[in-house]
Amino acid sequence: MNAKSLLQLIIFLLILGLWYKIAWPLMSKEALAAGAVGGLLMHWGLTNKGNRNIINIRPFSAGWRVLIYDMLLLSFLFALLKQSNFALLEAFKNNVQNLILLMSLIGAIGIDYGVEG
Repeated sequence: MNAKSLLQLIIFLLILGLWYKIAWPLMSKEALAAGAVGGLLMHWGLTNKGNRNIINIRPFSAGWRVLIYDMLLLSFLFALLKQSNFALLEAFKNNVQNLILLMSLIGAIGIDYGVEG
C-alpha cells in the first residue's frame, strides 16, 4: 500500500467516525435503505458512467470508498430531509455539524474519485 492510499484510508476512517457521531442518531430504516439503493444507483450512474462492472470493486479501493461515500451521503441527506420536513436549508442553518459532515463527504468523494488511490 502506497502512502497516497494509506492517507486516503485514514481520511475514510475519520469521515466514517464523523458520520457515525453526527448522522447515526438521525438514521431510520428508511434512510438507510434509501442510502443503500440510491448510493448504488448514484455510483453506477455517475462514477461508473453506466459500466456493468460495479460488482468488480475491490474492497478498500478508491472505487469502493466512493461507493460507501455515496451511500453515506444519500442516507444522510434523506434523514435530514425527513427530520426537517423537507426544508434542507433549515437543517443546515440550525446545526453546523450537519454542514461540516456534508462538505466532508462531498470533499472525500472528490478526493477519492480524482486521485484514485
